[in-house]
Amino acid sequence: GHLIEKGNTVVIKPNLVMHKNGNSNITQDAMECLITHPSCIRAICDYCVIALNGTGRIIIADAPMQGCNFRELVKKMHLDELINFYEDKGIAVELLDLRQYQAEFNRNKVITHKEYTSSRGVIVHMGEKSAHVGSGCNQQYQVSDYSKEETMQHHHDNVHDYEIAETILQADVIINFCKPKTHRLAGITAAMKNMVGVTYNKATLPHRTAGSISEGGDAYQHKSRLKRAADWALTQKIKAENSHSLKIATLYRFVYGAFLVAGRKLAKDTYYIGSWYGNDTIWRTVVDLNYIVKYADQQGHLQDTPQRKLLHLGDMIIAGERNGPVSPEPKKLGVILASEDAAAFDITFCRLMGLPYEKIPMCRSICDNKTFICWKEPELVSNFSQINGRLCDISFPETWKFRLHDAWKESMEIQSRRSTVTEK
Repeated sequence: GHLIEKGNTVVIKPNLVMHKNGNSNITQDAMECLITHPSCIRAICDYCVIALNGTGRIIIADAPMQGCNFRELVKKMHLDELINFYEDKGIAVELLDLRQYQAEFNRNKVITHKEYTSSRGVIVHMGEKSAHVGSGCNQQYQVSDYSKEETMQHHHDNVHDYEIAETILQADVIINFCKPKTHRLAGITAAMKNMVGVTYNKATLPHRTAGSISEGGDAYQHKSRLKRAADWALTQKIKAENSHSLKIATLYRFVYGAFLVAGRKLAKDTYYIGSWYGNDTIWRTVVDLNYIVKYADQQGHLQDTPQRKLLHLGDMIIAGERNGPVSPEPKKLGVILASEDAAAFDITFCRLMGLPYEKIPMCRSICDNKTFICWKEPELVSNFSQINGRLCDISFPETWKFRLHDAWKESMEIQSRRSTVTEK
């Protein structure tokens, strides 16, 4: 009630990333560790109904990955039944796909069709406020399965523009209900990373920069001609898809796969497309999006004061560990985490999962005051007697520790080796 006033537009923003778990070996709880569970969404909807008292709007909305079959996801997780439940009671709850389009891939992982949604986007100019300013990268920004040229049109020099779903900017209150998991690019995905799903045009979301560290990129660690060739082939594949040249796209898809396999086997490191602990791009994009959601008005203009109220919740009844965000394994915790501070939420999640927040570039940069995102160290209030008080004073159960994504294990191993050397 302290967040929602009568007549408000309330957007409940779950994590509906994909219609299936990419880990085919997981059968039990495969979807439960992947997306925000509808039973959690239902509970929050009920509270919104009470607070609005017959006024305003309730919208459940997300922008999943490009290849997510939204209709299949809705049916598989019974989200349609949730909407029908409220409709039968004369309560309007909307369910929206915020993406510009969803893509259909054939067996060769080539886009054969794009189905556009009824959503609309609003361009938000971050400019000098962007966390990308001063990064020192080569500015060859990329997003998997999207045109590199289009991404670089929106991000170059001190120009950093994002196309945000209009529905998000029209909201008075956003309830961000994430599914905390490990993440191949960012290390973790929790409250802050879940805001990637507010984007209408995902080509405006820099995920990595091309090349190795020494080349001003962060797609992989060491120089590799084979990985560079794979990157070139991927770019050609996307161009062919956009021009509807499916045979040429299929050819480049196989060329890309061949160079990538060879590169990962023969190069000095196995990393690719920014999936590793050295990714210095994705966290900057996430910080920008969180700033936009809080400070951009309905027309997409950044203001000095917050434009909407935010509440962040995490469905960790069954969380996701190892190869998230799309191929996680279930981590049963039975926990719901809530905060009005997204950064405090994520840093608490790091501690809870047994991961030093300093190992996550986004959390480290926020704590070092290198972004426009401010946070306060949280005071935890819990029905677990041992988990109450200042975060720094709390020891979470050992059984709560998460297994990291394979590409992030080395980061912890390096830290462990350094600690051993120091002790000696």
